[in-house]
Amino acid sequence: MIARAQRGEVEAFGELYEHYMEPIYRYLHSWVGNSGDAEDLTETVFLRSFQALPRYQDRGLPFSAFLYRVARNVLVDHHRQRRDEATIEEADRQGEGPGQLDEVLIRRERLMALRQALAALPPDYGEVIRLRLLLGLPTGTVAAWMGRSEGAARVLLFRALKALRQRLTDRDDAH
Repeated sequence: MIARAQRGEVEAFGELYEHYMEPIYRYLHSWVGNSGDAEDLTETVFLRSFQALPRYQDRGLPFSAFLYRVARNVLVDHHRQRRDEATIEEADRQGEGPGQLDEVLIRRERLMALRQALAALPPDYGEVIRLRLLLGLPTGTVAAWMGRSEGAARVLLFRALKALRQRLTDRDDAH
């Protein structure tokens, strides 16, 4: 299918899109936490992938590993352009009733704490947690995407979870 897409068969690329769109979207959504942005970024990933397809070379890794690299680059670009956080006023404007606002803010605070703890981890730790746990990708896929063996991916996940748990515990102890 990849070879057909490289030859310019739009239908073949459409099949690749249908097959890989959901995991790429979930990966991006785990980073941005916003459906609209995740959809836009997903489209950007596939547009860039389509443009780069003539240069794509099969190196024995799944095609999803190529898309993952493109997605990481798109995220880097996105984060360079945006450095803002949702405000309380935005939460209020989303139609939440006054009684629900506290719940929304608590959920956001917990999510923010998790995101901050993930961001404070070494990059590989954050990636393995997002890919394996938040996205639910199989260990073999995570290993291929990260360019590691399955055993190394498992060890990395164990160490990453230990470090994340420690960061969250330290944060809770400080509050």
